[in-house]
Amino acid sequence: MTARTGEDTVGGMIQAFVILLVFQLLGEAVVALFKLFIPGPVLGMVFFFIALLVRPSLKDKVEILSRSITAHLALFFVPAGVGVIEYFDLFGKYGVGMVVTVLISTVVTLGMTAFVFHQLMKVGTKGAP
Repeated sequence: MTARTGEDTVGGMIQAFVILLVFQLLGEAVVALFKLFIPGPVLGMVFFFIALLVRPSLKDKVEILSRSITAHLALFFVPAGVGVIEYFDLFGKYGVGMVVTVLISTVVTLGMTAFVFHQLMKVGTKGAP
């Protein structure tokens, strides 16, 4: 990656933000059009992943923004914290069920990630000498 000027970086970040928003909008539109039961942003990420496979140069356009967002990831937890405080009485009533649900979904996600990684490693090492 080469050094960039401030103007180029800002322009690149805006372009990357627009790219990500377009894929989110595409996901939302497909979900609304076909009345699917998955969140639009998740479908948008799938479309974005496919676009990255088809056009790898797209990675360079969104890399600066994704690194910046990742560096400030803690800020995204502020709205969630405010929501917890706002609905604290609901957490008192349904808190145990929510914690159990989060724990189970975390374990399932980790398990599926490990399974997919293991399968991909088997596929990747088939052609290796």
